[in-house]
Amino acid sequence: ADSFPRKRLPSMPIPLLSPADQSHWGLFRQPFAESPAVNVPSQPDEFLFASAEHSQARIWLETILRNNVRIAKLNTRPGSGATTWARQWMATHGLADLPLDVMGTEATNFDRDVCQRWLSTARSNQSVGIHTLCIIDGTPNSATIQWYRQSLKLDPRRSPMTLIVMGPATFSGVSHTMRVSKHSLARCLLAALSHAGQFQPRMTESAAQHIARWAGEDYRQLAFWTHVVLAWGARERWQRIDEQTIHRFDQQRQAWASATAAQRESAAA
Repeated sequence: ADSFPRKRLPSMPIPLLSPADQSHWGLFRQPFAESPAVNVPSQPDEFLFASAEHSQARIWLETILRNNVRIAKLNTRPGSGATTWARQWMATHGLADLPLDVMGTEATNFDRDVCQRWLSTARSNQSVGIHTLCIIDGTPNSATIQWYRQSLKLDPRRSPMTLIVMGPATFSGVSHTMRVSKHSLARCLLAALSHAGQFQPRMTESAAQHIARWAGEDYRQLAFWTHVVLAWGARERWQRIDEQTIHRFDQQRQAWASATAAQRESAAA
């Protein structure tokens, strides 16, 4: 049975591996790192994992763009990889025969002025045959969304841009839900190790599946537990992470948890 806690730790930073830890596992860089904001385009050497769920969301978005949908909702949860997926779009300039101009921002930075600026750019793009995709990461102010919808109703031309809102909020209209499977998480973990320089696999698929279960449906939790396991394994001088190693780690984790609980009880007495 999987005794590992499933509690979400959204604000928990990813513990970086030390140079010695990286050297032990044959890594040239950190397997995972904190993801930049959505308005930062992806870099050529950045690790971007495309899962089946991300591919499904891409097909959905391609359909939205080709049908000139004005506003749509991508239902996501924190850690689903939606921000990384959006940043891949930020780095593209077209979709087959459809030229694109892609912009994005965090919901906290999205207001009427930003929306107006995007619309002006979209209308300029439209005159030269370029469609505009704008992405909002989070839950924007409903009044701004309503203003955007009203502005487009006053424009008799075909919609100059497609606005995608990513987050847990809901509104009526076109939508798609992005979920993350444990299989995709496990594949992501192994791919991240390979991208970080591990030419010979040092973690088994079954071990990766265990860590994926601990992560739930959260790529950030996957990164957190992967780094914790690798750091511990390097200190214990394990040469391979397999089911036996994961079992040992789980025993150590439970010992740590018991010691922490005893310290808290002693402090409270």
